[in-house]
Amino acid sequence: MLNTERTVPCSWVHKRAVEQVFVTSVAEQDGRLLAMAQLPRTHRLYNDVPCDGPEAWHDLLLLGEVARQSSEAIAHQLMGVPLDRQFVIGLMKIAVLDRKAMTAGPASEDVLVELVVHKAKRRPDGTLRQLRASVTCRLKGVPAAEFSGTLMLVEQASYRALREGAGPAVVSPGGVRPSPAEVGRTDPRNVVISDLRREGTELTARLDANVHDPVFFDHELDHYPAMLLGEGARQAALAAFPGARTITSYTFAFERFAEFGTPVTYRVTPREDSVALEIVQGEEIIATGKIITD
Repeated sequence: MLNTERTVPCSWVHKRAVEQVFVTSVAEQDGRLLAMAQLPRTHRLYNDVPCDGPEAWHDLLLLGEVARQSSEAIAHQLMGVPLDRQFVIGLMKIAVLDRKAMTAGPASEDVLVELVVHKAKRRPDGTLRQLRASVTCRLKGVPAAEFSGTLMLVEQASYRALREGAGPAVVSPGGVRPSPAEVGRTDPRNVVISDLRREGTELTARLDANVHDPVFFDHELDHYPAMLLGEGARQAALAAFPGARTITSYTFAFERFAEFGTPVTYRVTPREDSVALEIVQGEEIIATGKIITD
């Protein structure tokens, strides 16, 4: 039964710390794959927005994280995916559907999440191998945001072979970080880019993340996670549009892992109401994307 009495086990959403788990229950009802979650009100990152009171809004990346966690919990508990599978993101889009529904009130808010499978590929044993799906997050009774994309679900042995030689997280020398206000935050700990440079209309920035950050590095990883890359892209986009307050849509196509130990650079080209992005490491493009600002 769907409820918001307590969180689901951390392992269902690939987290270690209970404080980073937002999903509270999953259930299949009349053939629908559903989850409930509760949005935090004092989270160091996701509630760090430059507005308060009636102008406050829920961070779109928070709804993206709720959708990610809900997808994993549903996959493990309702779709037969073993807990040791690695989820590798290919395409990812997060978009606001109803701006008014994204308004944040004074109390914690419950989210009803529904996952719809558009295409699935399975292994001979019947377990999921690939998935194309969309996830709708309902706030205040209406669809507020949607997360859609593709996933590969990789067996542990295959993942180890794929990532053989990948190193652990390393602390890199920090660059010159922008002020939190320049990137849509208020807490300096939440700034994850540095060394902003403008050449003509293009802005470049370097990913400058704390590899001990409890939000993005809640457990041991062998690469920079997609949600961190998304936050860096968000900050670079807002830096490129000084008058923008928030982000209303992210779209990314990931082509390879972002490895530790080598600088990751954002190349941002502003358009009329959006930015085109490339995330680059060395000579390789890790991801391409588009962000729409408000």
